Amino acid sequence: MGAGKTSVGKELSRELQMDFYDLDGEVERAEGLSVTGIFEAGGEESFRQKETEMLAALSQKTSPAVISTGGGAVLRRQNREIMNASGKVFYLRADVDTLWDRVRRGKGRPLLEVKDPRAEFHEIFMRRKDIYELSPHVVFTDDISVSEVADKIIGMLE
Repeated sequence: MGAGKTSVGKELSRELQMDFYDLDGEVERAEGLSVTGIFEAGGEESFRQKETEMLAALSQKTSPAVISTGGGAVLRRQNREIMNASGKVFYLRADVDTLWDRVRRGKGRPLLEVKDPRAEFHEIFMRRKDIYELSPHVVFTDDISVSEVADKIIGMLE
């Protein structure tokens, strides 16, 4: 959360002239509900299953595309396998305090709708950190613009 996946994904797709898919947005569109609504209706596991199904469908597209996943998509091994088999995977890495500063005023993050969202955010980050670090391509996003992140990724693609 807060690493800039959607913003960078949109910029990359523009620069590379590829289609762009935001995985959460695609799940929302298919279900006719917001991520929060999906969580409320069926819980996190239901959302994660829909996320996996959509990721698998998007990975079967024949034209190259940029896909921005939600931060929790990597929790399932199946998703990591789909991503790694489908193309290049980039981890947009930032300091936990930077990330918190970016997300703390936002809405629509059901995992942070708890009594102490700051503590929950830190806990989520720590639980996922080792999985994120498995990514073969890491791009640090602290203190640089979306276009600079996109340029770094494009440089790594060449």
